[in-house]
Amino acid sequence: ATRAVSGFDAGRAGFSVVINDAIEAEYRTFATLVMPGEQVSLSANRAVRYFAEAGLETVSASDAVWQAPDMPGHHVIEIRDVAGNLIRLNAFVLRPASEIEAGTLQGYAIGQYPQEPYRGEEAYLPPEGFIEVPPELRELPVSPHFTLGQFLCKQDGGPVRYAVVRERLLLKLERLLEEVNAHGWRTDGFVVMSGYRTPVYNAGIGNGQYSRHVYGGAADIYIDEDNDGIMDDLNGDGVLDRQDAAALFDFIDRLLARPDWTDFHGGLGEYGSTSAHGPFVHVDERGWNARWGRS
Repeated sequence: ATRAVSGFDAGRAGFSVVINDAIEAEYRTFATLVMPGEQVSLSANRAVRYFAEAGLETVSASDAVWQAPDMPGHHVIEIRDVAGNLIRLNAFVLRPASEIEAGTLQGYAIGQYPQEPYRGEEAYLPPEGFIEVPPELRELPVSPHFTLGQFLCKQDGGPVRYAVVRERLLLKLERLLEEVNAHGWRTDGFVVMSGYRTPVYNAGIGNGQYSRHVYGGAADIYIDEDNDGIMDDLNGDGVLDRQDAAALFDFIDRLLARPDWTDFHGGLGEYGSTSAHGPFVHVDERGWNARWGRS
């Protein structure tokens, strides 16, 4: 059972599917990013049935291949085991980055990505494509406790926005959420204060060009169960301040030291309040541990 004594439901499906030999989706709802015309391999850890409107070829009792269409858009792949457990995979066929002209994509300002990846790391190559997000997709779940709209850049733009949300970031956020509930910080979600940022927006707020936010791999988060717009009193001292961000920072730092968290190594930063926001913690999935901002 995925529901803990606290009432938190982790949203696990009871089985898992490996996407493109890289990402293991074990949740009832998840997302995958796909280039137009790309083949997506799906391999479950038990016998399942796959369902999609088109492009699906069953390879074995547990495996299938989905051929993405040539046009950007949202598609659903459903995977169901014999017990009736279901994984709903939201597949986003991306708008190719090759369509960016003069720093804009379909009229939406993107800006310029660095030509050379940071430290030569593959994770810092410019995105190949972007999720096209019309208004009706903003509330679409990309994992059990997060929606696509939570990760949109805060810059002005038309009704259709573009974003990148890395699957491993979603996995990390879901695991963090489960752990904080087990720790006693009861919440059904993090507030994502900042998710994806376009390079032009990121530069405008004075951040470095290699921020994980511009690659769709970072989230600035806090816990706010009373919905007052400020991090909750996590350390129980009766004061809402940076020490609550410090408590969350320390908790995540201890998790990342565990052997079972090796796949989720990444950046971790602590931030205090300004006139624009309360305290928060930055997390990302860069692949190695980096720490900053500890008070």
